[in-house]
Amino acid sequence: MQSIITILGPTAIGKSKLSIKLAQKFSGAIISADSRQIYKNFDIGSGKITINEMQKVPHYMLDIKELWEDYNVAVFQKEVKSILQELKTKQKLPFLVGGTGLYIESIIYDYQLSNIPIQNQLRQKLSQLNKLELQNKLLSLNPQINLNQSDWNNPIRLIRAIEKNTFETKPINTKPFTIYKPLLIGLKSDLSDIKDKITTRVEERLAQGAIEEVAKIRLILNERLPLNTAQSKVQQLGLGTIAICDYLDKKIDYETMKNKYIQSEYQYARRQMTWFHRMPEIHWFEANDKELLTKTSQLIYDFL
Repeated sequence: MQSIITILGPTAIGKSKLSIKLAQKFSGAIISADSRQIYKNFDIGSGKITINEMQKVPHYMLDIKELWEDYNVAVFQKEVKSILQELKTKQKLPFLVGGTGLYIESIIYDYQLSNIPIQNQLRQKLSQLNKLELQNKLLSLNPQINLNQSDWNNPIRLIRAIEKNTFETKPINTKPFTIYKPLLIGLKSDLSDIKDKITTRVEERLAQGAIEEVAKIRLILNERLPLNTAQSKVQQLGLGTIAICDYLDKKIDYETMKNKYIQSEYQYARRQMTWFHRMPEIHWFEANDKELLTKTSQLIYDFL
């Protein structure tokens, strides 16, 4: 089976920095497992790595879709499997790196995404909810869900999406690795440290032009899509984007926007950790450990 090194953890924890150093040591290539970094023109807000930061390490699954195009985990799975085959041919060690748990699991557990069973009891409960309640429930299960406008406003499609995400996010005991042989490396820190890192990152993004980026995204989508559809697309980018939109629309002031941005990123980080703690195969390391590179390198040597 093909070996895959997976580096995961909450937002702002330092996954990219570590993965580049490891990929350099082990002649590897990095595959992004981030559902927002696939989009062109969404660089600052998604925390996308720059060309200089890549340090000549090959990167995949960045800037592969236009902002107005639809994307989902099934497409991600198909495209990453193709990349993994390419890297196998090139004898490059793949590093799957990111914080979107569903995307990572779709690869290492080889999800059969088209075979999610109908759950009649769940459907009966969901049928009592209105469209907005269904949308909010879906976002709570998968905050980076990306549905097209028709599905986003169709209660039947929303119920099916919730059904799929509920099935896919059930707690795991163990699952066989059917295609690949993964090594899962997780980065962690205490919540106060994560909050500090997120605060610093948000301030850096705002200084780098995150507000201007969202304004540009809205212009691009407004040129391509009907107004309501464009607005939904921006909302689906989630997290700080929503707060910045409220600021641009003069609904909130700058400080309120910044605090909402920080809080949304922090809440997302906590949801990520909840997701990853269901996965018993992860080897956890403290993100601030001065020996992090040495320890993770030794783990990979032993694994290979």
